[in-house]
Amino acid sequence: MKKTTIRSKLDKMVSKIVRARGKCQNCGSLKSLQAAHIFSRTYNNTRWDLDNLLCLCASCHFFFHKNPLEFAHFVGEEKYQLLKEARNQITKYSTADLELKFKVLEDIWKTLSASAVVLPPDK
Repeated sequence: MKKTTIRSKLDKMVSKIVRARGKCQNCGSLKSLQAAHIFSRTYNNTRWDLDNLLCLCASCHFFFHKNPLEFAHFVGEEKYQLLKEARNQITKYSTADLELKFKVLEDIWKTLSASAVVLPPDK
């Protein structure tokens, strides 16, 4: 499988897992849930790190990206700094690395799906 295909599958899987949290982690809304990256998807090292993602409604997602320093207040300074350090590490993933990441995330999704958690429908 091509790297671009695997990356796309990883993006979709991580989004499903994050949105399965079921409500906006900021305001509690159940509407228009989105997977919001604290540090941009541009950074491979944190792109699929579940600690780098929040489940936010569209309104809160917009707010945090207009006010990025608020992410640090929201997640806590220590976690924010750890993510920042991870973001700054340059990582080049092989196809095998990406496939392994997908397998790990797929296992997390299967565990969530099997639990009593109410999950949003796939898009």
